[in-house]
Amino acid sequence: MLCSTMRNNPGLALTAVVLTLGGCGGMPKNAEEFRQFTLERTRVLGALSVPKETFEVERPFRDVSSTLRKKADECLKVAIKWTVTNSYGNTRSGVDTFKPTFITGPNKAELHVQLKRSAVVEVGAPPDGSYRVVLDATPLTAKRTRIEM
Repeated sequence: MLCSTMRNNPGLALTAVVLTLGGCGGMPKNAEEFRQFTLERTRVLGALSVPKETFEVERPFRDVSSTLRKKADECLKVAIKWTVTNSYGNTRSGVDTFKPTFITGPNKAELHVQLKRSAVVEVGAPPDGSYRVVLDATPLTAKRTRIEM
């Protein structure tokens, strides 16, 4: 039954292969590997599978960079304690910890957000957790900045 379903639906077969082989490459260990991983997933699965957003703001790069630096820890450094009980009465709990990292240079600012989950073992994940968001800000003009996430 499974083989005939796969034969009759090539999209399903392709998805199964991609998901299986996707695990072979390992988890991105840094922001650049995350960018490359996202590009490759988009190439294989299409733009809807990995949303990427690019937009421009009417603010100088220095202001954007300063705001990202100030707000990163204030807004994104979060630990969420959770508990869930299923219909059989089994209870699980854990802590999901989000860690922002801000890096800046004269022509680029980066904000990385990693997620470390206490209830899950993510094989191959970096020590601070897997990358969830990588934001790049670059100046376009004196008063305009491009944001890519």
